[in-house]
Amino acid sequence: MPTDDPREIELQIRFQEAAASSETFLSHSWRGISVQYSRFKLPAEYTFSWQGSCEYLAHHDLILDDGSMEVTGERPVAGRDLRDRMTYVPAGQAIRGFAKPADRLNAFTVISYDPGTLEEEVQAELRRGDARAHLHFREDGLAETMRKLGRVMATQDRTASRIYIETLGLAAALEMSRIALPQTRAQSSRGSGGLSKTQEQLLADYIQANIGGDIGLDDLAGLCGLTRYHFCRAFKANFGVTPFQHVTAKRIERAQQMLAQTRLPVSAIATACGFSGASQFVRAFGNAVGMTPLAFRRSV
Repeated sequence: MPTDDPREIELQIRFQEAAASSETFLSHSWRGISVQYSRFKLPAEYTFSWQGSCEYLAHHDLILDDGSMEVTGERPVAGRDLRDRMTYVPAGQAIRGFAKPADRLNAFTVISYDPGTLEEEVQAELRRGDARAHLHFREDGLAETMRKLGRVMATQDRTASRIYIETLGLAAALEMSRIALPQTRAQSSRGSGGLSKTQEQLLADYIQANIGGDIGLDDLAGLCGLTRYHFCRAFKANFGVTPFQHVTAKRIERAQQMLAQTRLPVSAIATACGFSGASQFVRAFGNAVGMTPLAFRRSV
């Protein structure tokens, strides 16, 4: 059933054939924003619907033999080759339609976000009444962010995934707001400076104490008393990298220490440093250090 709760996924898919289904990976572990990634290969026709008090943004990797979409109060719009196209619907409107996908791996990524969340993040009043639906549009910068979201969801890559998906989801929602509401008044400058030494120390202590856990952007921003948006800007001003990049670097530093000082297996070190498994750890370690964990252990 559709829901007005922004933490829930609101896109409903109903296949016409009982045997058809989709793979869906969900992430809705942070305040005000939910992400849904779905993919399917069977060329089975389906209907879809969405409604709620949230904003809706979808990135499509779809090719349809037939299909159309209708937004409340507007004429249906047909769709065929929807690769790298997106759809945005303001809060309070509804979507319905049908699709007959081509015989290929089709996928889409959906973000649902609370309109009040963006106002809180940028600390400015957004003129939500001016927003209108955008169907099957293109925008290169936003599409790249949505593709990144789809890739991390598709691989179920849990390497620092919470902070990474939070950052991408928030960035996409804010960019869509800029596109949909180009006349939005300038955001507040509050919180746009760097972090204080006290805030830096709070972050360092928290990351060290929770390096083996799933650290979230909301957790870090809350320590500093900032919204996630202003925290990311302030953090980049201080450290020159994003919070995700910084946390990953700290995980790698801890892993190097453990490789040098213990004989624990790579899988155990991966878990202790906050990676979901050995494969993600080996990939991240190689990108950062230029060699595998075992090669590093032999070199020290």
